[in-house]
Amino acid sequence: MARVRLTKTLVDELQPPDKGQSFIWDSDVPGFAVRATASGAKAWVVQMRVRGGKERRMVIGFCHKVPLDKARIEARKVIAAADLGRDPAQERREAREVKPDTNPTLTEFAERWMEEVAGRRNRAGTIKNRRLLLKNHILPHLGEKRLADIGRRDVEDMHHRVSQKFPVAANRAVSLCSALFATAERWGLLTENPATKVERNTEEGRERYLTPEEIARLQTALDQSPAQDSADVVRLLLLTGARVGEVLAMRWDQADLAAGVWSKPAATTKQNKTHRVPLSPAAVAVLAKRQQAAKTSPWVFPGREGPAHHMTTVRTFWTAVCKRAGIQAVRIHDLRHTFASLLVSSGESLPVVGALLGHTQAKTTSRYAHLLDDPLRRAAERVAAITSGGKL
Repeated sequence: MARVRLTKTLVDELQPPDKGQSFIWDSDVPGFAVRATASGAKAWVVQMRVRGGKERRMVIGFCHKVPLDKARIEARKVIAAADLGRDPAQERREAREVKPDTNPTLTEFAERWMEEVAGRRNRAGTIKNRRLLLKNHILPHLGEKRLADIGRRDVEDMHHRVSQKFPVAANRAVSLCSALFATAERWGLLTENPATKVERNTEEGRERYLTPEEIARLQTALDQSPAQDSADVVRLLLLTGARVGEVLAMRWDQADLAAGVWSKPAATTKQNKTHRVPLSPAAVAVLAKRQQAAKTSPWVFPGREGPAHHMTTVRTFWTAVCKRAGIQAVRIHDLRHTFASLLVSSGESLPVVGALLGHTQAKTTSRYAHLLDDPLRRAAERVAAITSGGKL
């Protein structure tokens, strides 16, 4: 679509179409436009792509009420929200459906939030964790209070009490409260979010990578295990760096073994975006072996309930195989970190590692930056050897 820089003069002189509606798209903010209808009405609109690749278009305001500069600013905010995984158009519709004079208890509101917001946006594992946070930590302290009666001191007291035994869970509880209250504020039930500016507990980043020796022992333990379905899950986790939920939900129609490519659908990825990744020959070999033994199930790892279901966990298997391999203090998610650490330590760039892991933000991959020290040092030493004529 053609774009021009929108100006007040251009908008004022814009003539209505004979029928329907017409648009002039702004060159400064892609997705921002002025819309004119046959009735003569002019409005600022913004078009964006939200989760799952859907396109949304929403009206920011009428041109005679909202100045162009403010409309541009609002358009940028809306587009940024969509880029972060939100759906501003859907949020506006939800806000219109809410009765502003209601004041439910946090228990009542949390149940509605879990169904209407989390149920639409979050994966099953995230929903389960959020329900546990509500049940075990948040609602016992705040559940009977009405939304408008909850203040920042109440949230801080809840955080303090939970922190006595579960300091990390206390931080997660505050984050969940903030998400709940942000929705309540958006729906007109609150005027401010009482969970903002609540001081959190310090958390130390957990970094655990398998050593080459541990990887060798793990491979031996996997080969010796009678549960080869679960063993293949772990093999693919180590060979692809994928999340366990992505591997368990893998379908045969997502894997092109001839091309060596796995296309993860948006519904199974954390970023809610399709992620296309190459498969190494070793990973293809694991899949090819499984394909030869496959029956009628569309799943690479069918569940015990029948061909319509896939495996949902390998937690018990992982505990047993780690014990057999003599590996301690390793979560199954640490296989993903191990995959990344091996790439970085071998000299791969952080953007390449991020692309393989499906990271959408560079700062997520930057946690592995310190692992670049050795390959960078070797590169620097090679340059030094050349420039000094071998005299070091």
